[in-house]
Amino acid sequence: MSSNFTKIRKLFGWALIVVSVILSIVGIVIAAKGEYLQGGAIYVASQVTWYPGLALLGPEIVQKSKDIWNNLKKKVKGLFK
Repeated sequence: MSSNFTKIRKLFGWALIVVSVILSIVGIVIAAKGEYLQGGAIYVASQVTWYPGLALLGPEIVQKSKDIWNNLKKKVKGLFK
């Protein structure tokens, strides 16, 4: 049962991140055309979807960050041997 909730959490998290990226791009394009108020409102909406997506993907982001950090430390140690 727990893995089903994990799958659903990841699905919703990634969906929110994808929606956020699309809204960010659309907001910037609209603002570049001169419609600053509408573009800014869409950009704010993208931020409203970004942070809940990050919260839902929190454990995966923390683990990936640890993996990247450990790999970086190994590479740096390898340079000085």
